[in-house]
Amino acid sequence: MRSPYLHAAASAAAIATAFLVPVAAQAQVSNSDNPVQEGDAPGDQQASDIVVTGSTLRSQEAVSNRRASLGVVDTLTQDDTGDLADETLADALIRVPGVSSMQTLYGEQEAAYVSVRGISPDLNFTSFDGMAMFSSANDGDGIRRVDLNLIPTQISRTTQVYKTFTADLDAGAIGGVTNIQPRSALHGKDTFFIDALASLQTGKGKYVPGINSLGHYKDTPFGGGVKGLWAHKFGANDQFGIVLSGVYRQKDYDYTKRNPNGRVFYTDTGATAKSDLSNWDGKQPFPTLIRPMDYTHYTQTFGGSAQFEYRPANDLEFSLLGYNYKQIEDQTLNQFYVENFTNLVRTGPQTATFKIGRTRPSYDYDRFQNETRGAILKSVKSFGDDSSLEVRTGYNENKFYNKDLGLIYAYSPKNAYIDFDMSGRSNQITLDNNDDLANIANYNMSAASDLFVHAKMTSFENKIDFKKNYSHDATGFGFAVGLDARRVTATRDSATTTYTSNASPLGSFGIHPDISAFLYHYPVIWIDYAAFADQVKPNLAINQNSTSNAQYSDDYSYRERVFAGYASVTYGTENTHVIAGVRYDDVNFDADSPLAVASRYDGTFQRYDGGYRHFLPSALVTHNVTQNFRLKGAYSRSLGRPAFGDIARAESRNNQNLTISRGNPELQPRVSDNFDVAAEYYFGGSGLISLSGFYKNIKDDIYTMSEEQDIDGVTYTVSTPMNASSSKMRGLEFQVVSDRIPGLGSFGDKLGVSVNATRMWADMDYVNGGKFVHLDALQYQADWLVNGSLFYRLPGNGEFRVAYNWKSRSPISLGANPLTTYWLEARGQLDAALRFSLTDKFILKLQANDILQEPVAQGYLDPFSMRRYEMTRNRSFSVDLIFKM
Repeated sequence: MRSPYLHAAASAAAIATAFLVPVAAQAQVSNSDNPVQEGDAPGDQQASDIVVTGSTLRSQEAVSNRRASLGVVDTLTQDDTGDLADETLADALIRVPGVSSMQTLYGEQEAAYVSVRGISPDLNFTSFDGMAMFSSANDGDGIRRVDLNLIPTQISRTTQVYKTFTADLDAGAIGGVTNIQPRSALHGKDTFFIDALASLQTGKGKYVPGINSLGHYKDTPFGGGVKGLWAHKFGANDQFGIVLSGVYRQKDYDYTKRNPNGRVFYTDTGATAKSDLSNWDGKQPFPTLIRPMDYTHYTQTFGGSAQFEYRPANDLEFSLLGYNYKQIEDQTLNQFYVENFTNLVRTGPQTATFKIGRTRPSYDYDRFQNETRGAILKSVKSFGDDSSLEVRTGYNENKFYNKDLGLIYAYSPKNAYIDFDMSGRSNQITLDNNDDLANIANYNMSAASDLFVHAKMTSFENKIDFKKNYSHDATGFGFAVGLDARRVTATRDSATTTYTSNASPLGSFGIHPDISAFLYHYPVIWIDYAAFADQVKPNLAINQNSTSNAQYSDDYSYRERVFAGYASVTYGTENTHVIAGVRYDDVNFDADSPLAVASRYDGTFQRYDGGYRHFLPSALVTHNVTQNFRLKGAYSRSLGRPAFGDIARAESRNNQNLTISRGNPELQPRVSDNFDVAAEYYFGGSGLISLSGFYKNIKDDIYTMSEEQDIDGVTYTVSTPMNASSSKMRGLEFQVVSDRIPGLGSFGDKLGVSVNATRMWADMDYVNGGKFVHLDALQYQADWLVNGSLFYRLPGNGEFRVAYNWKSRSPISLGANPLTTYWLEARGQLDAALRFSLTDKFILKLQANDILQEPVAQGYLDPFSMRRYEMTRNRSFSVDLIFKM
């Protein structure tokens, strides 16, 4: 069924096109193709008494920068006074065509990762001023995605998203290259602002009570923070520049995740069917367990950046930049498991009754700490007007820490049953004998453990680039050559202390919270962990075998050395530019993975060595059919490097999420042949209509194979990365951008629109049990990405803006067959912001985010569709008071 949100977005695009195309044919456009420089506003050229800010400035600069790019490159620009609503780069980048974000799927950390054209965040390359960034935020799993939720918007004036690849860009990207350009004082205007924020998180009518929450969490919906920026030129000839930025913000919030975990297929006799479903009765499968997951969450983010610039001569510049950002999170998770179902009795096509084998109240407290820091030293020497030599040295470090305190009590009822009704996407359940299940006196201690994770990634990189006559508007022959050397180290040190249960009663540690479980509507039991830790935990014995084994089983170290060189030539005429080049990519790695000796991990590690070398050609042609109409075509070959943890990790088990992951040291990099075409029409000085098409043929694609396995009476989802035979992806990308809508008089002169939609098709084949399984998608890839925003300029540089982002469903975990592959469901987000000037120096900004409160949901598709989890999302409101100079 076609989504109503997709229909609305398509209608908006059609309306915008209908308004804009007739007028575009008569529009006059400046001859300049130069990108907007920091501090310049295109609107200033049209009316000297108008200061362009906010979404209008972002719209105009995005169009100007696209016009100045020979490839398919979109940009995100930030207002000099921080007027725009988005607080982090992860929030802001989803407004860019073909860009979406993905949160962690388990653990519920604040981390968010950027995806370009629906390709997994692990297959996108993220850099800061061209220097690679890495992140260990996802529990130290050794992935290549970068957590941009940690990076505030004000650190960057412009962020580039490259969708076509040339030889000077890093080879490790199939989706896109995102480059954060730091602000410059020497190349911009002096700027100072400070922004104080107060926020409100709405709840579900009654908040999840924080009665047993540890850490800094408070039962309050209020949060706040402050951020600021100072950019200044000084010296007798303005030869010095300094840029300082800082941020602090915190919030408390809560939410509930409803989780009917896994699914079981049955035989005619009621037994569990084989994994290949060869003896399945063809009838409705049912969950392996149910559990409401109630979270309380506190998060605190702080840090800043400093850059010093020096220009001793007109043709020579030096800069030194450093940054450090840290995020601390306290998360308490209360769960109440109902599980171990037996004695299946089908009562209808989609209904059944089971005997309950066990119920378990479970408690987990996590202290997450995520920190990223780095430094970049850069020098640029110009030789005349058309040649430059740039030398950069960079360091990037990311550290992740998690303390997870877990505790479980259990009860095996003798005569309790559960009824399932699977007729809807959200299954309905009924429990009988609730008084027995909710009786605290029935529960005894089952398990307790303390988990500690320390993970770290560091990167040292050196780059040198020489370019001659290589700019976007250069004519005649030109060339560029460069070298890049990078060393990356990733480590994970994990330890779990497992306590021996004394089977003591729950007693006074049990809590009946004043809460009704989300969509379940039955009483639950929580645990007072602080009282348990004070009275029981100190006297528990430690399971030495399990604890000793866990000292090493989840550890790994990985070292990667990348050496690359490139050469590229260009030829330009007044209307046509051609770029052709080749990049040589040489990678060597070694990994130390835990080795089990006699089924025990004792500190012995297995060393794996490997590497790969590729010559990666690329070519790009841009032709101006007319002054306002341009065509582009590009070909490139690029790589999807395996994740560090996919190679180096041994088996890792998470008893909280019921998942097991295993590494694969035999993985090969993906190789993608990328083809792109684009047509762009510019109008009205700052308007754009564009249509792009792309095709990717990916060899040796890597997917995560998941299957359900019963281990000690508990069903786990077991995941292993593997190379698939091949994958293919095709897509169309459409956008309309204008800071005015013709035909509406003075109202239309103040009304701007930005609408973009990306449609993608893909297919892949992966191996399971020696057989190929076909899927019409790539892992994490959605079929549709839609963005739309309207903004209206108010007097006094004010603005009202409403923005909507929609992403269709995407496969999360690939199963042994389509019935066991589960998907992240489609979701939209509506945000609004109102900004107006109180005085010449004070700005007030009001924001509302996630207005529609669409839940995050994940599950299985038809036939036998079922939501595996669905999570509430709270609206948030904020007010900013900005002082600027």
